[in-house]
Amino acid sequence: MLIKAILCASTLAFVVGCSSTASEKTSELKKDTINNESEDSKGTVDSLQEINAISTAPINDTLNAIANIMSGIADSSSIYKFIQATSDFKLFSKNFDKRWMAFDSSRLTNLRNFKANEISKVVKIQPTLFYPFSGPDILYAQTFFPEADKYVMIGLEPVGSLPAFIKEDSDSLDTYFNKVNTSLNAILKFSFFRTQSMKNDLKNNEVDGTLHLLFLFLKRTGNQFCSAKPLTVDSLGAIQFVKSFEDLKKLKTNTKGVEIKFVDIHKQLKTLYYFSLNAADGGLKSNKGFITYLQSMGTINTYLKGASYLMHKSYFSMIRNVILNQSEHVVQDDSGIAFHYFLEDNRQWNYTFFGQYLKPIPMFSDFYQKDLDSLYKQQGSKPIGFGIGYNFKDKNSNFMIASKQK
Repeated sequence: MLIKAILCASTLAFVVGCSSTASEKTSELKKDTINNESEDSKGTVDSLQEINAISTAPINDTLNAIANIMSGIADSSSIYKFIQATSDFKLFSKNFDKRWMAFDSSRLTNLRNFKANEISKVVKIQPTLFYPFSGPDILYAQTFFPEADKYVMIGLEPVGSLPAFIKEDSDSLDTYFNKVNTSLNAILKFSFFRTQSMKNDLKNNEVDGTLHLLFLFLKRTGNQFCSAKPLTVDSLGAIQFVKSFEDLKKLKTNTKGVEIKFVDIHKQLKTLYYFSLNAADGGLKSNKGFITYLQSMGTINTYLKGASYLMHKSYFSMIRNVILNQSEHVVQDDSGIAFHYFLEDNRQWNYTFFGQYLKPIPMFSDFYQKDLDSLYKQQGSKPIGFGIGYNFKDKNSNFMIASKQK
């Protein structure tokens, strides 16, 4: 097989990099984590803000070389020269370059303009962007919230493992690249991942989790990788690193995740956390450490898109309350938090509407919101200019910013 777990020392070398924040406690698991930070460096850098003040960050060349392969970016690096030279990679790179350029010049350009012209006028920057039910969609999160220092994402989909591209198997790359292309169909065409499709697209031998698409999106949007570390969260809400992604798969734990540190196009150090877990009340009641972790985030901004109307349901109250309690702004389509929960909240919210509210697609027809429909018509809305969410046609999309009053 081409895609193998990262087990040998030579490939483990790229699960290293930038310093962790001081709030991340150590444990016995941490002893097995590959880490290049010294005790002296821990004492000099004790917050993400201080890290961002540093003009340079440790870029991991091997990690970026493998990300280039995963995302079809040709480079002159000698690290995976034997992969770059194959006909399978060259064909994938050529075709995906065209696909990405078309996506970037149309949809991404519209998203960036909407961020600059609309979101920035309403949403105040918070260091942490919370994006539950995200799957691997760092693409929209970073596009709409590029100023965030930390992205906290949650999904049911597994973390997966970084692929080890083996020279002996370099003539059989087409299966991997075909699986990557298939997994991207919905997000590039419709703006969201289909939950049912992800059960197959991100749970196979080649593409075994969200890491593959997280890396592709980050690399294709100009970010440079520092580190990628598997982790879990303990009963006290502290992050505990795990030796390898293969070890993470074997752990019997409610929370499996990854920390990715990267430098963006503005040379700012960012941290992405993706957690694979059950976010329904039943899952979180037996995972109190993760609730503690979420509460430790403090004030946040929250983004919700293509969330399957889960937080319309009574048994997603715990995650919904975290959002309502801690968010300064909630940016969402109608599949996020049901509008009546904002109206019933003891804090007052202001609303900015975009697009138009129409009844949900047939699959979610039970989640029509009369109160949201009424306020859309009463208050009015601004044009959105692009399709997003389940009603992805331009004229059918809705987009709301709820801002908590001081």
